[in-house]
Amino acid sequence: MYMTNPEDYLTNRGLLVKPKSPHEDKKHTFEIEDKRVDVELEDKRWRSCCFDLHQESSLFFAKISVSLCVITLCGYQLITLKDCNYQSLYSSLLSSVITFWLSKK
Repeated sequence: MYMTNPEDYLTNRGLLVKPKSPHEDKKHTFEIEDKRVDVELEDKRWRSCCFDLHQESSLFFAKISVSLCVITLCGYQLITLKDCNYQSLYSSLLSSVITFWLSKK
């Protein structure tokens, strides 16, 4: 005999005994109050005596400037070097910087 509910199966086999309570048909009503929760967000600013900096934008522009310096150096070295042994170093460094920026979501 196939049962759709596991409780019915266990009850029919005698393994589960559910006591009947007189309040079984009574429905409970719960009142839920909406409460406003004030959460302080972490302030992501770097403060100095003269100015304030947003942390994420500062890190982004630092990464951009270092990446541009590396790309400029690699481009210059790839153009001016005559020896192919050293050009592989700069081409791999250039491709790793490009991969770093392309892998960002």
